[in-house]
Amino acid sequence: MGTLSENWLTEGLMDFEYKKYRILGYLQEVEAHFKEQKLYPDFAELIAHYKKLVLLKNNAISLENNFKKNLSGIDFANMTLKYQSTIDDESLNELKQIIAFCEPLFADELSKGKNIFDFAEQHIFVDHIGILPLYKKEGYFMLHPYQSKQVSVYTYSFSKINLLQQDVYGLQCNYFSTYTLSLSKPVDKLKLDIIHQNPALPNPAVYLFKAKAALPKEETFLPIAKRLLYKNLQTNP
Repeated sequence: MGTLSENWLTEGLMDFEYKKYRILGYLQEVEAHFKEQKLYPDFAELIAHYKKLVLLKNNAISLENNFKKNLSGIDFANMTLKYQSTIDDESLNELKQIIAFCEPLFADELSKGKNIFDFAEQHIFVDHIGILPLYKKEGYFMLHPYQSKQVSVYTYSFSKINLLQQDVYGLQCNYFSTYTLSLSKPVDKLKLDIIHQNPALPNPAVYLFKAKAALPKEETFLPIAKRLLYKNLQTNP
């Protein structure tokens, strides 16, 4: 089934059994991924779906506004357009039934995802290679999986912009290279190889994320490492 549409609740057939079938199929796939400790992108999508579900539940006006309305006339006295909602009481009741069914299922799956996230975060050791320079807006970070001799290196760029009088931070990351560790090339010596490959940054900031447990690299280790790097750079710019 893959990802669930952002507007799955209000699009298509408004039928409890149909929506139930879709949600159970979707959550079955999510649970299968979670059993393999694969957290993303499912966890982020679940959070977004759950927040929207709760918002719709707690705001009866939003429930009706999520449906299209037909223009029924013009109020010339107030110079406004008059609309007739296309949703009827039966459809609204179906929607409320769907929300009541889905909310505890989403909450339960989110709890499982949160447990995986907490476990992974607690089993990722964060350090830096060599002395950190004053300039840390650009640099590298390494992923060292559990009991692996392979280390993946990524570039990062950390920027700050002022949006609506608030500082907003952005982190952009790209794959750089993979190195094989050996007795003659331990992880703390890789910084020299990185500089040799990219002399444009002669003394870069290089962060190391080392897993203390087996974690799927793309679905769990990498996204959580990015979050930890983001928090580190935001706290210590």
